Amino acid sequence: MNHPIVSQAKIFKLYALVWIILSAIHAFTDTIVYSLPLTIAITDSLIFNVLMFTIGLSIWFPVLYIDTSKGRWSAFTQHSITGVVVVTIWLFVGKSLLDLFVPETSMQILFSDQAFTIRAIVGGLQFMLYVMVYYMFIFYSDLDEKNRQQERLNRSLRESELNALKSQLNPHFLFNSLNSISSLTITEPDDAREMINKLSDFLRYSLKKNENALLPLRDELKNMSRYMEIEKVRFGDRLQCEAEVPKECKDLLVPVLILQPLYENAVKYGVHESIEPVTVRTFCRCLDGELEISVINNFDKDAIAAKKGTGVGLNNVKERLFLLYNRKDLVSHHQENGHFEVTLRIPQKNVSLNN
Repeated sequence: MNHPIVSQAKIFKLYALVWIILSAIHAFTDTIVYSLPLTIAITDSLIFNVLMFTIGLSIWFPVLYIDTSKGRWSAFTQHSITGVVVVTIWLFVGKSLLDLFVPETSMQILFSDQAFTIRAIVGGLQFMLYVMVYYMFIFYSDLDEKNRQQERLNRSLRESELNALKSQLNPHFLFNSLNSISSLTITEPDDAREMINKLSDFLRYSLKKNENALLPLRDELKNMSRYMEIEKVRFGDRLQCEAEVPKECKDLLVPVLILQPLYENAVKYGVHESIEPVTVRTFCRCLDGELEISVINNFDKDAIAAKKGTGVGLNNVKERLFLLYNRKDLVSHHQENGHFEVTLRIPQKNVSLNN
């Protein structure tokens, strides 16, 4: 652990300022209490306060290395012995230096029995204050480290949860696509080959991206276009796609593959269950520091009434956005007049995971 005073410029400057103030008080006290000349008072103040300024910095090391695990009394005894040694050295060296500059009569005043006792008590109090301040630094440093460890643990847990959610999404789509390819190899081998190529591009893109990463909306939409092209191989003209994306929205960041479950649901509950063409529309807009994305599809109300899904895909989207942004209000959906709409709000700041 670095020295809490020396290693931080701001704290060191504050430390020096405190000792300048204490030195001025010391000199002023000498002139008032002992009626000493100002030059002698300043000399006494500078010698003893500069010494304590220097010695005080070294007190950090016994505080840091004294073993507190053996009990409070053991630590108290070690600190007491250290304090006696430090104050003794301070008094001896300070008096020896002061002898070189101050007349004997002034030395007798400064080191009379009463004055010496007061000086020793002040030195002891200063030592105790150093110890308390250093332990305070250690306490807050340990607390900060624990907070950082807790944050790393929370981050790791969020990443694990995100991984689990993603593992539910990607295999589901892959299995569906492989089943479709299996059917197409017999009836439409050219379409099967085309679908394999598109699926390869889609998976290659997905594997290149960190699954917790944020990426520009333009990249996500391009990848979703691959996804819809794969589905178009299965459904042909029954699946139509439209997108209205303002230019200013295309560079905003979104979680990778966050749109796939929305498109997958549109295909599953729209195209798959309808004999009429289904159009999947995507609308984007920028609003109050957030990117708003709406995915809308029409559907056959009678077919959907007969087949209700589990909502796993939409719930996964909600969970992913909650884990990333720590908000539960980022996903909304409603259906009206044979249309189903899901709206995502993607904040552009305060992301919980940094990638």
